[in-house]
Amino acid sequence: MTFTKSVLLGVTAAALMTTGAQAADLLMPANQIYDSPLFNFEGFYVGGTAGLGAFPGPGGSGMIGVVVGANFAVTDALMTGVEFQGDALWNGGGLYGFDALFLGKLGGFLSDDMLVYGTAGGGWIANTPSYGIGAGIEMAIAPQVSVRGEGMITGAWGAGISGGKITAGVLWHLN
Repeated sequence: MTFTKSVLLGVTAAALMTTGAQAADLLMPANQIYDSPLFNFEGFYVGGTAGLGAFPGPGGSGMIGVVVGANFAVTDALMTGVEFQGDALWNGGGLYGFDALFLGKLGGFLSDDMLVYGTAGGGWIANTPSYGIGAGIEMAIAPQVSVRGEGMITGAWGAGISGGKITAGVLWHLN
């Protein structure tokens, strides 16, 4: 073999080894952890609400209350939960009663930080056994804080729809 052929063979071998080493640097680790951008609505939460209602008997009223609940992920896109809502009711004559509703929830994500849900359950409104069916939307505004708006129709057990309420609230997620 001549000197020129030997040099060419050496340069070719060096070039092939260099290309292989660069390709190996492009491999990604096999065990990367997925970091979801979704706000964590799952777990326990507490909060406060305020709103307006219309109920038989006392008519229109204002309300201020508390919310306590827990959400559970069914799938990546579906959330279910349970919730207690308790409100003090007042009208032009002052405080006239309380409501206490125990509700089930089912919802899904509209975006990474927004949840829409339906809710239904029963309890008492102004000392009358009642039911409630509603819907709401909740949006994250900080790592553990969300705001929500909710509308609900209500009625006495065994009767048709006779009232409703609209509330807005702030929730703190304890996860």
